[in-house]
Amino acid sequence: MFLDEATITVTGGAGGDGCVSWRQEKYIAKGGPDGGDGGNGGAIYIQADPNTDTLSDFRSVKNFKAQKGSYGEGQNKHGKSGDDLLLVVPPGTLVKEGENIIADLKKTGEEIVIITGGRGGYGNAHFKGPTRQKPDFAEKGEPGGTREVTLELKLVADVGIIGYPSVGKSTLISVISAAKPKIAAYEFTTLVPNLGVVTVADRSFVVCDVPGLIEKASEGKGLGHQFLKHIERCGVLLHLLDLSRAMVDGSIDASLLINDYKAIRKELELYSETLGAKQEIVVLNKADLTTDDLKPVLDELAAAGIQVFSPISAAAHIGTEDLMKHLLPIALKERENVPEAEPAEVVLSPDTDSGKMASYKITREDDRTIRVTGKRIEQFTVMTDFGSEGAILRFKDVLEKIGLGKAIARERGDSKADVFIGNVQVDSHI
Repeated sequence: MFLDEATITVTGGAGGDGCVSWRQEKYIAKGGPDGGDGGNGGAIYIQADPNTDTLSDFRSVKNFKAQKGSYGEGQNKHGKSGDDLLLVVPPGTLVKEGENIIADLKKTGEEIVIITGGRGGYGNAHFKGPTRQKPDFAEKGEPGGTREVTLELKLVADVGIIGYPSVGKSTLISVISAAKPKIAAYEFTTLVPNLGVVTVADRSFVVCDVPGLIEKASEGKGLGHQFLKHIERCGVLLHLLDLSRAMVDGSIDASLLINDYKAIRKELELYSETLGAKQEIVVLNKADLTTDDLKPVLDELAAAGIQVFSPISAAAHIGTEDLMKHLLPIALKERENVPEAEPAEVVLSPDTDSGKMASYKITREDDRTIRVTGKRIEQFTVMTDFGSEGAILRFKDVLEKIGLGKAIARERGDSKADVFIGNVQVDSHI
C-alpha cells in the first residue's frame, strides 16, 4: 500500500558497561585492574534506496532501536560495538524534526546518521594512575539518544502530469512508459501517484501521473490535495485538457476547457507559489473523438492566454511521440534547475553543547529544583555508577575540579532544592 508520510521514533544503541576486573595469573606476583571498556552502541542511518517507492514499511513499525554495545571483560577485553541499523526510504524523502528539515534524501545512495549510539563505559583499567592504583569501579554505558522524526515522500519526477479526473493521465503514462496504472471510465480511478520512465533517443526522463485534481483540492476536497506535494519536485508540468468535457450537443465549447484550465491553475497557485510558477506544457487530449477542425478551439484558448502545444490522443497513440520528443530537452534542462532543500540551520548554545566538561549551565526551575545542563557533564553523570563508592568519589572529584560543586552550593544556598544534572538527581552525591 502506498504511504507518503510516516512519523517514527529512533533510538541509538546503549553503550556497554565497563568491566571491574583484577589481573589474577599464576606466578605473577602483582596483579592490578584489567577491566576492559564496553562497546559503543550502534547508530541509525536513513538511506535513499531506489528499490522502494513507498514508506509503507513504516506503517506498522514505528519504533526503531539500534543494537547495544557489549560489556567489557577482564584481561582488558573491550566489548563489541553494537551493529548499526539502516532504514531505507525512497529517493525524494524529506527527513524532518518538527518543521525543521534535517535532510533531503533526493538521490540514490544519499544517507544521514539520524541518531548516534551511546559511548561504551570505561573499565577499571582505564582509571589506574599514580593516585588511584586500585580503582574498584567502572563506568556504565551511555544510553543511546532518542528522537522523533517525520519522513515525507515527495516523488522525484521530471514531468508531472496534471488535470481533472478522467482526462487521460493514466492512459498517457501507460502509452509513453512501461507503467501499468489502473485505468477505468470513472473519476478517481488513480488512488496513488504513478511513476514511469520515458525513453527518447537513448535518453530518458521520469513522468509522474498525479491523481485527479478538482476545484478546492488545495482546501482538501477530492484526492488531489494528498498528492500536490509530489509535483513540487517536478521540473515541468504537463497539463492535460479533456476535449470530451467540452463537447456539448456535438459541438465543442472552448469556454469549458478554459474554465477547466483556470480551475486547476488556481489550485496549484493556492497550494504553493512553487507550483504556481512552474513551467507548463498544455495539450488537448482525446482529439480522436471528433473530426471537426480544432483550429478555432485552439485559437480561442490562445486568446484566453492558454497556449496549447498540440492536440493528442493518448488512447489512439496520436501525437504522443512528438510530445515526448518535445518534452525531452525541457525535462533534462529543468532537471538541472530543481533546487535542493536546504537543511535547517542548527543553532548551538556554547553553554550546553560544548564537548568540554566545564561547559555547563545552571538553571533554577523553581524553589525545589536546580538543573545543570551541558553535553559532556550530562554524559559523565549518566555513565557514573552511583552504586559504587569509588565511582562516587571520582564524581565528586570531577565536580570539584571544574568548580561545579561550589557553583551548585551557591545556587542552592540554605534551601534543600533537588539537584539534577540532566535527568539524574545527584543532590545526595555532592
